[in-house]
Amino acid sequence: MKRTILIALIATLCAAPVWADGIEYDKAVSMDRLPRRAQSFLQTYYPTSVWLSGKKEVDGVEVEYKVQFKDGTVIEFRRNGRWKKISQRQKPLPASLIPEPIQAFISQNFPHVTGIWSMEQDRREIEVRLSDGRECTFSAKSYLPMEIDY
Repeated sequence: MKRTILIALIATLCAAPVWADGIEYDKAVSMDRLPRRAQSFLQTYYPTSVWLSGKKEVDGVEVEYKVQFKDGTVIEFRRNGRWKKISQRQKPLPASLIPEPIQAFISQNFPHVTGIWSMEQDRREIEVRLSDGRECTFSAKSYLPMEIDY
């Protein structure tokens, strides 16, 4: 009897991720419903930006948040509140947001560039889009350039 219950329990636990994989929905959220780390990020780098919308996107076990401001800035956050992607339309990203080695590389190699308009990061790399349309990929750990798309 105990063995049957144990087998049933294990089978249920193994099947749970398969069931969760089919769950998909979007839900509107306010600033106070974002993870604390995301709230802190927004207060630090975008304290005067006017909130337009916030959305929680659930796809199976993956949860992401997307925030949009009136000026067209869109920021995507992971479940833990770390930013995933930042893009702006009307102005470059705040300089304090861009790692110093990346800023130095861009100003040295692309002096005509007026700023970075979007930045996306994962565990291994950070990709930036420059004002002239170029995309540069850097190592997320050492900030060394990995690829430059002309």
